[in-house]
Amino acid sequence: MDNLVLSAAAGVDWPSLWLAVGLLVLAVALLVLELFVVSFGILLVGSIASALGAIHYAFAAHDAAGWAMAAVVPVLAVGLGRWGLARIRRSRTLVPKSEITAEAGYHHHAQAVGVHPGATGVMVTPARPSGRARFDGGECDVQVQSGSLGRGEKVTVLHIDGPIVFVAPAETHNTTS
Repeated sequence: MDNLVLSAAAGVDWPSLWLAVGLLVLAVALLVLELFVVSFGILLVGSIASALGAIHYAFAAHDAAGWAMAAVVPVLAVGLGRWGLARIRRSRTLVPKSEITAEAGYHHHAQAVGVHPGATGVMVTPARPSGRARFDGGECDVQVQSGSLGRGEKVTVLHIDGPIVFVAPAETHNTTS
């Protein structure tokens, strides 16, 4: 038995084995660093390259070391990946948590600038059929009910349907309809 261990140890290229272990440590360090630093995947690519280099040099050292390294690298990658994802999920600063508040839901920009049915404004751009109009509280995108409008024409809001603010020329608009 001792002869078998000595003969296996005698065939090992120790500098290659130490280089493989060093590359494996570098791969783990780069993968952990990827979880803390925004590198857009550059550190992950470096980690993968280091892991492949570790496997290569482990096979150069001895077949048994190469197969051991080929088995250890995926296990380490999966373990570190699971740990990193769990860490990110627990983090309050890395991932914003969603919550439902009283302000949840759809809010049209027209509400912010005070646009409502009957409000009047002036076209900032031509509307063929959509354009932009300025109201007392600000500007918003509008759509002409029918036809087109030129820049500077006065408009009246007819109604708001979802995200669309429908307008008509102010002088031809009849408020009884």
